[in-house]
Amino acid sequence: MRHCLCAILLLALAASAQDRTEKWREDLRFLTEAYSAKGNTVDVQRGISTRGQKDFEKLYPNFRRDIGALESEIPKLSDAEIVLRLMKIVGGANVAHNVVQTPLEFGFFPRLPLTFTWYSDGLAITAASEEYAAAMGARVVKIGPKTPETLTAELAPYIPHENDVWLRQGAADLLRIRAILEHAGVADRDGTVLLTLQKPDAAEAYTLTVKTGDPRAKLISASDALHIPAALFRSHPNQPYWHQYLPDSGTLFIQYNACRNDPQLPFRDFAGKVLADADGNTVKRVVIDLRFNGGGDSRIIRPLKDGLTARLSKTGRIFVLIGPRTFSSAMDNAVELRTALHAKLAGEPTGGKPSSYGEVKVVELPNSKLKVQFTSKFFGSHKDSEAGELAPDIVVRRTLADALSGRDPVLEAVLH
Repeated sequence: MRHCLCAILLLALAASAQDRTEKWREDLRFLTEAYSAKGNTVDVQRGISTRGQKDFEKLYPNFRRDIGALESEIPKLSDAEIVLRLMKIVGGANVAHNVVQTPLEFGFFPRLPLTFTWYSDGLAITAASEEYAAAMGARVVKIGPKTPETLTAELAPYIPHENDVWLRQGAADLLRIRAILEHAGVADRDGTVLLTLQKPDAAEAYTLTVKTGDPRAKLISASDALHIPAALFRSHPNQPYWHQYLPDSGTLFIQYNACRNDPQLPFRDFAGKVLADADGNTVKRVVIDLRFNGGGDSRIIRPLKDGLTARLSKTGRIFVLIGPRTFSSAMDNAVELRTALHAKLAGEPTGGKPSSYGEVKVVELPNSKLKVQFTSKFFGSHKDSEAGELAPDIVVRRTLADALSGRDPVLEAVLH
């Protein structure tokens, strides 16, 4: 009887494994159809029809071979390893928008209760749960036995990026995720990680053991915990756009954080308020801050651009602030403002190419429910596509010391 039960159990496990394999293979076939221009996606609202990834054969010459190899290896791979292989395949085109969205299953849900941020002089902890609050503001010397730079280089194949700026941005997010940390060999079996940290005012580094857990745990920002004065550009982080006239310097400061309309204040109405301020004050310079703008619809900014164009003789010099998080349509806007308004770009290089693929579509795989992005249009000029980043005319890099003191060296540079 016992042998009979064991046999039944083994048969059930084999059937379950076979079912898992077939479901993953169905997902991979579905993805290949969607990506390889055999599927058809229509955006009814915008009248856009696309047949899969733009320039698929050029960007993914080995896509079918790589998917086929993954299909054959599914039985011996964990679900997390399958997701990672997919991330590597999709990321192989080096198109920043082409992404396997991080799932909440397969070991990707547990995360370190910390937030990492790259500065020009290294990686630092900029938020943490209350348990690890003492680590905020510390520079990350090592994660496990590896430096952040080494880990970032190892993760490069899994992070779709067009330059090293965006690679660092992507790595800062992935280095919190348990499945990634385990894959990189820096997490123990129970999801704990040994961090080597150094406070800015300390001569010696120290170690801290941190355990991955529920990512919904409340995190406290370093700004709040360390009582860092809020720089102007961080004063309204949740607003898509806002502005302020600075009478001491005669500066009209405009922060544009998202290329989308706010239903509470449509951008056209917002632009009207900004231009009214420009007309009612002595404006020596206009500063348009795009450093937190990750993109959207590049056309949204036109009422502001057109209004400033009509006032070029009255507003003084125009500066556009850019940085690592200036991405996609925000980069297009920066280029447009430099051309139309003769604006000077100031700050740090952007996270993507000025000429690259966009118009994002998303396909959801039927079984795993993984969401995979692809791009249906090329923006810019192919002859300019080798430019790896949008570089500022005035280079100003922000350090960890700047962040901890509440300084904004980029705005300071254009004001003086």
